[in-house]
Amino acid sequence: MKTSEWLKKYDIRLKKGLGQNFLSNSNVAHEIVKKSEIDENDVIIEIGTGNGILTEEISKNAKKVITFEIDERFKPLVEERFEGSKNVEIHFEDFLNTDLSKFKGISKLKYIANIPYYISSKILEKIFIESPKFEYAIFMFQKEFGQRLMAKSKKSYSPLSIFVQTYCTVEKIMDVSKNNFIPIPKVDSVILKFNPVYKYVKEVDPKDFMKFVHMCFSKRRKTIKNNLKEIIPDTEKYLMEVQIDPSCRPEDIPLETYIELYKIIAKGNKSE
Repeated sequence: MKTSEWLKKYDIRLKKGLGQNFLSNSNVAHEIVKKSEIDENDVIIEIGTGNGILTEEISKNAKKVITFEIDERFKPLVEERFEGSKNVEIHFEDFLNTDLSKFKGISKLKYIANIPYYISSKILEKIFIESPKFEYAIFMFQKEFGQRLMAKSKKSYSPLSIFVQTYCTVEKIMDVSKNNFIPIPKVDSVILKFNPVYKYVKEVDPKDFMKFVHMCFSKRRKTIKNNLKEIIPDTEKYLMEVQIDPSCRPEDIPLETYIELYKIIAKGNKSE
């Protein structure tokens, strides 16, 4: 059955407040799974079961799908759709409240999801900070949000870009037209793949580092020196040490340089 037919059968009207724009094209779901290169040893965590269109495609290839859905109206629908599917485990609970440490023993853990825009940042933060080691995460976002995650400089570059890239490399998998969803959203989507990079996490305390980055971006139109001078003594000395022009704006400084700046400032503070 098509997505619209499933929803009509169970008289479910999608809620705008929950960001419910559901994938309606099974060919797109198939293509996502194909590009994900899932094999029979993979355990996939999916966030947002919905009507199960992506869940079903994942289950055809993976050892197990652990899928989360906050809206219990979908319970009878997915119970019917996955009746007899031994490798689909459905949890009707808020993923953001889930203890991810219970997945620690899984050797080939991966994430795949179509994430509502309004909780995209929270889900990324939860996975990067709380999840046991995972091989990759493949998520669908609104296109503009995805561009911010991939940005390395200029207008779209932000503390969010730096936060994500501290934990992972980000690559675009494919674009998805808004016409593949119901109801049709105002913007197109993009699918991104996040490959964990643990070396940066070993070099800095992630939460403390992100507080520092937010200070650096506190006023985007101001220079990095002006944003830091009232908080950090001898700001210019530290900037010059890592070869940052004090007249640079926050959006012009790459991740690696922010990490070096954070490290020398932290070291200077400890020696005082």
